[in-house]
Amino acid sequence: MTVKKFVELFFQEGTHDKLYHARIVETAPGKHDVEVSWGRRGASLNQGKKAVGVSLEAAEKTYAKLVREKTGKGYQEITAAVKPAAVAPPEGEGSGSKVQGKRARVGRVAQLLNAVGEEMLEKLLIDEAMIAQQKLDGVRVLVQVGETMVATNRAGQATTMGGDVIAGLEHLPHGTIVDGEIVAGTYYLFDVLAIGKEDVSKLGYCDRWERLDGDIEPGLTGSIQVLPYASGKDKRKLLESLRKSKAEGIVFKHKSAPYTPGRPASGGMQLKHKFVKSADVVVIENAGNAYRMVVNDARGKQVDVGRVFAGTTNASRKELDDLLASGEHPVCEVKYLYATDDDQLYQPVFVRIRDDKDGDACLLSQLTHTNRDLVD
Repeated sequence: MTVKKFVELFFQEGTHDKLYHARIVETAPGKHDVEVSWGRRGASLNQGKKAVGVSLEAAEKTYAKLVREKTGKGYQEITAAVKPAAVAPPEGEGSGSKVQGKRARVGRVAQLLNAVGEEMLEKLLIDEAMIAQQKLDGVRVLVQVGETMVATNRAGQATTMGGDVIAGLEHLPHGTIVDGEIVAGTYYLFDVLAIGKEDVSKLGYCDRWERLDGDIEPGLTGSIQVLPYASGKDKRKLLESLRKSKAEGIVFKHKSAPYTPGRPASGGMQLKHKFVKSADVVVIENAGNAYRMVVNDARGKQVDVGRVFAGTTNASRKELDDLLASGEHPVCEVKYLYATDDDQLYQPVFVRIRDDKDGDACLLSQLTHTNRDLVD
């Protein structure tokens, strides 16, 4: 085995302190794999392959694409002169901002939420200090109102998303900063950081929401709405309604928590829970960078539902590859967030091989599509 090319990349900013390694390995004459490893610096790295048994030319194209994508997202190559800092710098001052240049931070960094599992829901539902909201499935946009509207993404970088929608903020006092998500042409506001020259980000969440609803909502025009919240016993009713409506998930926020940019290393005063689904799929090939999955429609025709790599390990990938090499198409259980309109599994995660199930039982009808509408 001969290593033809090798690169070590890093990304540091805020709570992010990550490594990404890629290399081209000649496994046999004329056969090459593109191997990758990634993860948090100082921890054991995940291992995977982006190409298997391809020509050197094909391997170099895959390798170059990987490096280009990662450096475009703010990763830097580790060299004698450029090395990761001992501690990741704050948001907007790390490797991402340095590399991206034209996408430098021009606005506030969004407050981001850590995820919690099913086991935490009951505690959050009975906690009187927490309110609940629908988790939206849209594009996060913060807007600063002025002579021109400055729209930024969650990292504080300029974005062109929702240009027509955010025009409905034009009557608000200059200096106002709002936070929300654009879903199907509607901008749902769930927070406000400033009203005119007044910084309200240090107020508790419920106080900010009251200002959002009382001071901001009357000045809105067009397709912009304030996202409501539930408290007390209504949180449980909201959860049940969201599940029944097949929404993406639910968010919990502490009533008194100020607006805190970035994502906490763990926990936090704002938390999210996604309603994860599971499905049985047939894996039909190793597509080089992930495993292609299919299910059967009502007529027995195979329907492609996407590719999965997350959740696999060295051991499970070897088992899958061995089964595929022997001509078998293993049935696997995967978890996913929802199925898209064209039946692609969104954020699939491999769970296990199901040798107790037959491929004919993997039906399209088992997939759950998410309702993106606001639930009453």
